[in-house]
Amino acid sequence: MISPNFSEVNNPEFLRKLEELKDRLPPPVIWLVGKAQAGKTSIVHALTGDPRAEIGNGFEPCTKSSWRYPFLSHESPLLEFLDTRGLGDADYDPTEDLQWHEQHAHLVMAVMRAMDLAQDAVRAVIHQVMRRHPDWPVIVVQTCLHDGYPWREPRHILPYPFDREPFPPEVPQDLARALTEQRSWFPRDKVRFVAIDFTLPEDGYTPQFYGLEQLWQAIENAFPASIGAMIAAIPELRRHVGAIHGQKALGVILHHALLAAIAGAVPIPAIDLPLILGIQFLMAQRLAAIYNQPLTWERFWDMSATLGWGFATRWGIRYVARELLKVFPWVGVPAAAAFSGISTYALGQTLAWYFAEIKKGAVPTPDDIRRIFQNELKFAHKHLAGLFQSVKST
Repeated sequence: MISPNFSEVNNPEFLRKLEELKDRLPPPVIWLVGKAQAGKTSIVHALTGDPRAEIGNGFEPCTKSSWRYPFLSHESPLLEFLDTRGLGDADYDPTEDLQWHEQHAHLVMAVMRAMDLAQDAVRAVIHQVMRRHPDWPVIVVQTCLHDGYPWREPRHILPYPFDREPFPPEVPQDLARALTEQRSWFPRDKVRFVAIDFTLPEDGYTPQFYGLEQLWQAIENAFPASIGAMIAAIPELRRHVGAIHGQKALGVILHHALLAAIAGAVPIPAIDLPLILGIQFLMAQRLAAIYNQPLTWERFWDMSATLGWGFATRWGIRYVARELLKVFPWVGVPAAAAFSGISTYALGQTLAWYFAEIKKGAVPTPDDIRRIFQNELKFAHKHLAGLFQSVKST
């Protein structure tokens, strides 16, 4: 549970340790490179599920002609996208942008319209990056597949056939030749290829985000296991919380849950408890602020009483058991990290739901609060345990 010591989160030692944990959570950065109208912003929209992912809203400038999109929130990003101006424009010299992006990116995503073979500018940038950073993951995303469909009705090829080569016969010959030609420009052993078609609802294509699952899989596989576990969790998280509360709250919850998991991964038994409690209380304060619901003593004790002493006892027993397992660090440390992250996540989701209900004028019942908490625990155990187990304390 949350620490009842409200002054603890302002303790200099606590703040110092919290900053150390934050330094271990740099968000992975995906750099999108492509010509104008290649579909870069549509990719960010599809991956984040956020309609604000457009220039002038979700994006913010990071150079004179580049844009940055922190996801899930600006305050606690778990993933960031960098979008350059369209390459190949006569009045655009990308040198400054490329130098800036090379210092910040972890993955390069080359975005090319499938039927557009005039990609010299994009090819030059990707080959330059691969020479300078041979260990960087590169994904070539081939977009607007319907430009190569010979039929007039809005339909995609199902099941998805573009994850194997040679392409099956149902792929139109002109489209297959264009895709194969673009893929021949890059070394097959160092680059991942994904073909997608993200359209507007009024276009009539189903599914609207054709190839989205394959794109998520390519991103997950491109990163190391610890980052890949986080990437893999994002789609399910978006589906799970979309109808409950805002993206900003989810960003705060995940950020603090990861901090708690890192604290829980400290191999010395019991030393992490004050830090975890402080992180949970700080999360509670920030969630309350999102919903304009100040976290008063009365509300704090109402939530504590609602979850009940039985919960506190069970939580304490499980915490002690996992701390004792740290005697065997290869088992105990991942288990303790997962327990700290899962319990913090479930608590945060319950608090966010509680504050949202209060803001709407509802009065949550104790049974409802306990039900939400238990449901969130089950969800976190199923979908997030691997993510929290993968964090490192050092």
